[in-house]
Amino acid sequence: MLITALVTWCAVAIPSLLALSQAPTWTWLPHLMLLPLILLVTNESQQSYGYAVRYWLLALMAVLIQCAGFMLPSSVYLIYSVMLIAILTFYLSPMQSYCYIFFASLAYPLTQTLYWAQPLPWVETALFASFHLFSFVVSHRMREERAAKEQAQLANSQLLATQSLLGQSVSRQERLHLARELHDDVGHQLTSLIVNLDVARRTAQEPLKSQLQQSYTLARETLEKIRTLVSDKRAEQPLDLEAVLTELIHHVPRIEISLTFQPHPVLQSLSHAHGILRVCQESITNTLKHSNATQLHIEFGPSSEADFKMKITDNGTGAKQNVPGNGLLGLQERVRELKGDFAWQSSSQGFVVQVSFKETPVNE
Repeated sequence: MLITALVTWCAVAIPSLLALSQAPTWTWLPHLMLLPLILLVTNESQQSYGYAVRYWLLALMAVLIQCAGFMLPSSVYLIYSVMLIAILTFYLSPMQSYCYIFFASLAYPLTQTLYWAQPLPWVETALFASFHLFSFVVSHRMREERAAKEQAQLANSQLLATQSLLGQSVSRQERLHLARELHDDVGHQLTSLIVNLDVARRTAQEPLKSQLQQSYTLARETLEKIRTLVSDKRAEQPLDLEAVLTELIHHVPRIEISLTFQPHPVLQSLSHAHGILRVCQESITNTLKHSNATQLHIEFGPSSEADFKMKITDNGTGAKQNVPGNGLLGLQERVRELKGDFAWQSSSQGFVVQVSFKETPVNE
C-alpha cells in the first residue's frame, strides 16, 4: 500500500509541479502537505505512533483533500479523494466509509457549481461516486482477505502452542505409566526371585552356595536400581509453559507481543497451565478482532509463593465494552472452575485481563 500510494502521488503531483510556469506557486502547497500524511497513514511497518494518531492524520488528510477541491483541477481532486477512501476502508466501518462517499459526492458538485461557476455536473458526479464505490469495494475485499489470513495465522499459532503443551502432557503420562509397569511387574518378579534365591542359598552346599549368594546379591542390586528408576520416573517432569507461550506469540500477525515470565508452582499443574494458555489465546484473538492495538504485554507475577497473578494488557483504542461476550464469559467460567479469580477492564487506554490463584494447586 505504501509503494502504491507513493507512486500515485508522484503520478498526480509531478505533472502539476512541471506545469508550475503556467500555474500559481501556491498550487504546490496541497501536494506537498498531502505527501507526508499519505506516507504516515499507509506505512504499516512503523507502529510507534499508534492508531490514535493515525485517525487524526486521516481527519487532517480528509480536510486537506476537500480544501484541494478549491485549488486544484477536479481530476486531481478526484484521484486524491479516491486514494483516501481506499485508505479509510482499513480504518473505518463500512457504514462510516459510505458516509464519507456520500459527503464527498455531495461536496463535489457544490464546489464545481458554487465556487468554479460551472454548470451542475450530473454525469461527473455520478462517475465521481462510482469511482469511490469501486475503490471501497476493492479495498474492503483486501481488508477481508487480510483478516482471513490473520485468522489462519492465529489459528496455526494456537494449534502449535496446544500441540506443544499436549506433547509435554503425553510425555509426563508415559513416564508415569512406565514407572507403574516397572514397579508392579518387574519389581514384583524381582522380589519373588530374591526370596527364592535367599531360600536356596541358605539350604545349598558349597560350591553351589557361593554362586547362589552372588546371584542373590546381584538380584538385590538390580531391584534397588529398579526402585531408583521408578522414583525418578515418578518425579514430576516440569511443564515448560514459557516455551508454549513463546510458540504462541511467535506467529501472531500485526501486533507486537512481549512476554514477562516468572516460574510458579501453579504453572506445573496441567489443568492450570491449560487454562492459562486458553486465556492468552482468547485475549490475543480479542485484541486482533475488536481493538486497534499495536502492542500487547503478557506478564506473570510478581507474586508470593502461594499466590499467582497474570496480567494481559494492550494499547487498543476501541470502544468500551460494557457487556462481556461469550469469549470473556467462557474464560471466567474456566478460571473459576480452577478456584481462581478472573477480572477484565476496558477503557480508552486499552484492555486489561487479570487472572489470579490464591492457593498453590497439587500437581497432576
